[in-house]
Amino acid sequence: MKKVAHILSYFPGQEGLTSFCRGLGSAFEKIEELDVPIITFRGKPAKEFTGREPPLIKYPHRKKHPFDLPTDFLRALDSGELVLDGAVLHGTYSPQVFALARALHKRKVPYIFMPHDPYVRDLTRHGAFRKFAFWHLCEKWVIDHAAAIQLLSAGHEAPLRALGRKTPVYTIANGCHPEDRKFIDPKARIPGEGDDFVIQYLGRMDRNHKGLDLLIRGFAQFLSGFENDEKIFLQLSGNDWVDRPFLESLAKELGISDRMRFTGRLPEHSVTIHSRADLSVLCSRFDGFGLTIVEAMLAGRPVMVSREAGIAEHVEKAKAGFLVDPNVASIAEGFDTVWTARGELAAMGGRAQDFVCSDLTWAAVARKSRTIYKSVFGC
Repeated sequence: MKKVAHILSYFPGQEGLTSFCRGLGSAFEKIEELDVPIITFRGKPAKEFTGREPPLIKYPHRKKHPFDLPTDFLRALDSGELVLDGAVLHGTYSPQVFALARALHKRKVPYIFMPHDPYVRDLTRHGAFRKFAFWHLCEKWVIDHAAAIQLLSAGHEAPLRALGRKTPVYTIANGCHPEDRKFIDPKARIPGEGDDFVIQYLGRMDRNHKGLDLLIRGFAQFLSGFENDEKIFLQLSGNDWVDRPFLESLAKELGISDRMRFTGRLPEHSVTIHSRADLSVLCSRFDGFGLTIVEAMLAGRPVMVSREAGIAEHVEKAKAGFLVDPNVASIAEGFDTVWTARGELAAMGGRAQDFVCSDLTWAAVARKSRTIYKSVFGC
């Protein structure tokens, strides 16, 4: 049996990248001719499981420096204890991905590189100097020596080609498990029909990438159009990557703290969290795909999504929500449009759920990935 490993320094998690590996890896369990484990360097045991975990190979490791790799992992490759027909590496501007690419290339193990995010200008807004240096010294090498690049949206190829990269490209969307509909809250509201109106963002607290500063400002501008005290709330849920204090301060500055809920990370399944809202949003400045929106659609929620997110083309095709540009005026206008269309939201949510269950499943992603692995790795 051929073995193609997805290699992550951390695992598991709820973020899009690790959720991608978990979803795809579990779907590959039903494809007999390929073994697709996750290789993790995480030392601590996993705290949470979905019940559908892919095969896991552990090389626990405490890094001495950002480029450090586990000695046991390298020894296993050299001794033949670990034989890989190919590997998939994940994430932009990662020192450990660069180290992995060099180690695999040296050992003649071909790899596919998945950046997950598009190489657009906004990607370098934070840490611009460091990323400039890393691009020329490391990132270009990873891309140029990859057997292929796998993107989440066809629209991400143009920025890559504009940077002079010529590596072959394949495109596959994210997916979902339709059976996760069992996590829909039994008390799930019908979108647009409650006494209050809850808008849900679920993801990491990243103001630059996820455009959360734009979302809050657009929400404040939308609320300014109301004379009556409408019960409209914006809830932000997810891990804090140091930006939450800024976002809370921004809400206070704009006078909307009473309309904002910062929950931190919630223990429930993402489908459950989305099912408690009337609308799920993702207003990223840029985004590889937006797996959280797939999960919202699976929960039967209408969505409002940035046109810069890979999921946008699917939302439009499904007629499952609203598209906005990642700027304050467009987001505020989007909320106005949603509010006017409250009577149509339940139908949008139904179309969203039907679409992802037929077009965006992990089983379909696994079948397409098998075709890619066969072409790239000879599997």
